[in-house]
Amino acid sequence: MKSFEGFENLKKYYKKYIRVEVEDGKIYEGVYDYYTKPGDNDPEIESIDLTKGTRTYIIDTPTIVNIEIIKNTY
Repeated sequence: MKSFEGFENLKKYYKKYIRVEVEDGKIYEGVYDYYTKPGDNDPEIESIDLTKGTRTYIIDTPTIVNIEIIKNTY
């Protein structure tokens, strides 16, 4: 398991404003406010939701290469 997969590895980022870099080089910023476990997704890949203003980004956790905490609270 990669270090950015599984809720146990991701819970330290929950409800924090973070910057996420994915495999294709894209960078997303927002508040990590939702975790979806593999069995609840179709296809069965876990994901996290980042919210920034009115936008929500859904990121498949296997594609994450780095997470940085920008602010501890939002």
